[in-house]
Amino acid sequence: MKKSFLALALMSAFSGAAFAQSSVTIYGIVDVGVQGLSNGNGKQAKVESGQESGSRLGFKGTEDLGGGLKANFVLEQGIAVDTGASSDNLTFGRRSFVGLSGDFGTVNLGRDKTPTFQLFDNFDPFGSGFINNGGGLKAIYFIGGKSTTATTAANTTGRDSNAVFYYTPATLGGFYAVGEYAAGEQAGDNSAGRSLGATFGYKADGLDIAYNYVKDNAYSAALGVNGIKANTIAVNYDFGVAKPVFIYQKKSDDAGVSTKYMTVGVTAPVDAAGKVVATFTKVTDDTVKAGSAIGSAKQFAVGYQYALSKRTDLYTAYARTNQDAQSAIVNSKAGANINELTAGVRHQF
Repeated sequence: MKKSFLALALMSAFSGAAFAQSSVTIYGIVDVGVQGLSNGNGKQAKVESGQESGSRLGFKGTEDLGGGLKANFVLEQGIAVDTGASSDNLTFGRRSFVGLSGDFGTVNLGRDKTPTFQLFDNFDPFGSGFINNGGGLKAIYFIGGKSTTATTAANTTGRDSNAVFYYTPATLGGFYAVGEYAAGEQAGDNSAGRSLGATFGYKADGLDIAYNYVKDNAYSAALGVNGIKANTIAVNYDFGVAKPVFIYQKKSDDAGVSTKYMTVGVTAPVDAAGKVVATFTKVTDDTVKAGSAIGSAKQFAVGYQYALSKRTDLYTAYARTNQDAQSAIVNSKAGANINELTAGVRHQF
């Protein structure tokens, strides 16, 4: 009997030690608001989920394996708060990976944001939110995310599946890098459907500067192109009273279309709770495809965010897009001007 009690005590002790070295967190964002949109197809009033940040429910965990080595995982599902449905038709379509981290950095395997998408999230004052729902210019930046079907709506989700991601450790004196290899998984041709991407950057004393390259061999069947490559540079400097940013991208595809994107913007705190963000984006596409010019477009956007607490904020934004007569580059009638007004509330938990 004494041996049984001793064995039970030892098992409880070891079990407690194991649980003390691992953790699982449930987290999420609930974001919904109202939107007024005019895009050449008539005016429209909408209630939209995920306008500032994509609404989501996630699970993340880490386990200390000893010797500085840790195991990590994330499972994250997109949610359309306005309807209660999944926002991406996948169980964990936003993020789904497991990996190891240590002195060597971090290696993750699964599905996650591409390095290009991560760069725009880090540098663009609007991130990937606020003015995407109306077909704004931010939705046509090449942020990666290969497509396997023609129904992925030009696939600007910016995420890759079947991928290996590498992140450098935070001990490189301000230098950082992110690399990705997403397998096409097509028999007999390792390059078919494959995506390669990398970001190299430096961050110190308020300065953040980065370069990104991506070559995606299956960007979008819906666009009728097999391969796209893009080079992006981004830089910002935090002066405290304001943080200006500059982003430039040049993109080309196998069909011969070459497009340039340029954004200048700023983030400016108003007080401890509020901040203003503004951007001007210009798209120049003067190549010829199918006998006609694609056209160019310009967009001005301004937004305001007010924190009610550490977890809850209110936001509003307005964007106007002007297109050339030939341009339907933002998924609307050719030459149509687009106006979008958004206001909502976001809670993080």
